[in-house]
Amino acid sequence: MGAQPSVSNSLSTEDTAIQPQSIVSGYPVAPTYTLTRYDEDYSFLANPANRTEPLDLIKYIPLFNWGPFYFVTLGGNIREQYAFVENDNFGLGSVNNHGYWLQRVMLYADWHFGPFVRTFVQLKSDLEEGREPGPRPIDRKRLDFNQAFIDFSYPQTNLSADKTSLTLRLGRQEIDLGDERLIAVREGPNARQSFDGARLIFNSPQGRVDLFALRADADETGYFDNDPGLSHENLWGLYSTIPLTTKSTAATLNNISLDLFYIGFSHLDARFNQGVGDEVRHSIGGRLWRAHHINGLDFNLLGVYQFGHFGSKEISAFSTAIDAGYKFLGAQWAPRIACSLQVSSGDSSSHDPRLQTFNAMFPAGYYYGGGLIGQVGPANAIILQPELDLHPTSTLGVYLKGLFVWREDTADALYNTPGFPVLPGSANSKRYVGASPEILVTQQFGRHTSLSVSYYHFYRGGFLTENQPNLKDVDYFSAWLTYTF
Repeated sequence: MGAQPSVSNSLSTEDTAIQPQSIVSGYPVAPTYTLTRYDEDYSFLANPANRTEPLDLIKYIPLFNWGPFYFVTLGGNIREQYAFVENDNFGLGSVNNHGYWLQRVMLYADWHFGPFVRTFVQLKSDLEEGREPGPRPIDRKRLDFNQAFIDFSYPQTNLSADKTSLTLRLGRQEIDLGDERLIAVREGPNARQSFDGARLIFNSPQGRVDLFALRADADETGYFDNDPGLSHENLWGLYSTIPLTTKSTAATLNNISLDLFYIGFSHLDARFNQGVGDEVRHSIGGRLWRAHHINGLDFNLLGVYQFGHFGSKEISAFSTAIDAGYKFLGAQWAPRIACSLQVSSGDSSSHDPRLQTFNAMFPAGYYYGGGLIGQVGPANAIILQPELDLHPTSTLGVYLKGLFVWREDTADALYNTPGFPVLPGSANSKRYVGASPEILVTQQFGRHTSLSVSYYHFYRGGFLTENQPNLKDVDYFSAWLTYTF
């Protein structure tokens, strides 16, 4: 199990893709806290008149007195969490009932050496206490670099989305693309996912294109002991976002965007229901979307096809998702009603020359928007998820969700979110896996602090009950406090 997403005023990449331009002099624009933190621009604090909060002292620290583009920004976040799980992994774990504590501390320094060059360094410390039989790799990382990269930009670093710029990013970095179904920072678990490599970012009012060649940073548990050479997962590709809104179409195509992408992925000793082998997978797809933080209709339409090879077998897999919601901003409690359906392929036979199991690669740790991290993932799955969001006050959110799970192909296994088989397909021929109601309550205290509480119960379906006397329903409770600065 693990944590749900932070519900401070951190937002996903798509929610913060277009931010107001921050300028050295003029009206102050405080950036929204983001998940990755490196897109926050505090250059407006070069004007002393714009420094209105105590923490502004560390958001703009002049360097060398060489001018307004030479400065360093300091920041970070702290998350304290308690979690309790009963029948972890449906009772397959060595200890089925336990509570444990998690702590995440992340501190960063964003160094600007003029308009063209900046260095971003972020440390992470992820601690765990009380979990039996001990911490998982996603629970503990005593101290290491979460990010450490250098940007070479033209004409300037940290330009807003309505300006044209080109950035070459080299080093360790987090990457968060699209709706987080394929590549995300893994915000839910205690230890986040970062990568080593290169990324070229072209941004303009007509769209954005990311070219990347990266290797996953595999966390060890000690102090500065991560070794990129030990990683077995590589990632490369192109991801583009094209806004369809123009001045002439704003009335009918408000905030609608199109994503087109190719993602290459290789993994040594990958594990599927068919066995273990070396995997090289290519994903091509598209996404049409309108963000859900605005009034009225929001939607997300995603389609992905995958090909390549797994050992001597060919890969042919797919995933498609339809998400839609409607927010009544003017109604009491500003309700949002939504529903999503995702279908991801499974393998029809372990004896044919093809692998048809979909691989989400590096999905968000809260893939279905809640705490169901260690139990159900997107491979070989049909997921139906209705949702009701309520906001009794401007700072209080109540999220009611339901999760209904089936196997897409009854010959394939049930997989968890990281992509490992939980129960083999040979267990029985039942398709229905189960259902889970969930409640998540969040309270924001000012700009910096949030408190969240979540509970769900997973009711087993036929696949987890037929000939499975040792499996049990799952209960999960978690509360966490986050401070961001």
